[in-house]
Amino acid sequence: MLEDGKEFEKKGRYDGISNIPCTPSDIYAVKPIGVVQSCFQEKFATPRQPGLVKDSQAKITLFSEYMPEHSLSGLAGFTHIWAIGWMHLNTNKNFRPKIHPPRLQGKKMGVFATRSPHRPNPIAISVAKIEKIEGNSIYVSGLDFINGTPILDIKPYLRLCDCIPDAKDGWVEENAFPQLTVEFSPQAKEDLEAINRHGLKELIEETLSSDPRNRRDSSQMGDRHDMGFFIDSYDVHFAIENGKAVVLRIEEGKQFVKKFRRDKR
Repeated sequence: MLEDGKEFEKKGRYDGISNIPCTPSDIYAVKPIGVVQSCFQEKFATPRQPGLVKDSQAKITLFSEYMPEHSLSGLAGFTHIWAIGWMHLNTNKNFRPKIHPPRLQGKKMGVFATRSPHRPNPIAISVAKIEKIEGNSIYVSGLDFINGTPILDIKPYLRLCDCIPDAKDGWVEENAFPQLTVEFSPQAKEDLEAINRHGLKELIEETLSSDPRNRRDSSQMGDRHDMGFFIDSYDVHFAIENGKAVVLRIEEGKQFVKKFRRDKR
């Protein structure tokens, strides 16, 4: 029987569970089993949740030591997977028990009541649709991982136990994230026509519709600021005007360099 947590602390036990040799100083090693190649090149404009950008494409490549020719056997019978990744671009160095979720516009929430990347262990869990499996790679859509994300594990998504229709979404239910209408300037339309890549327009629309800006960064929240993000090999520039995201131009073939993009113009 579980005892009161305070009683366990008095007895020198940790976390209110007896006979478990676990202390706050324990370190558990994990090794990546693979890596992600994603259309999202940086944190800015990477969707905050899986499935928000359904047209996004990614490839999860398993390392040969995990014998993908055997370990992926049977996975093709599923439509979706859970991908568990390590948020390698996380910058927080100190634990903060409360954080600022973007949709709360400055208000704080306990870190374990959020899906923020700023957590004691920067582990991410994302559901993605399997498009195909070839060799040691799983091609997926809807994944919200940045290019280069180390993959710690992969599990099949199971409707019978992973789908909970009557689940409650806590504070999220009353704090819907604003949706932006996306428009393309004449220059952006010309750029799309010149690039002639199938699905690029929809990919940009889905990315911008969820408003990638940080609401606590005043430099991003003003109207008509020229901002940009890399998606695949394209540098997409946009501005917010009267509550709409207007794509200004799409530049092709530039090498990704972490950004100058938030310049005010």
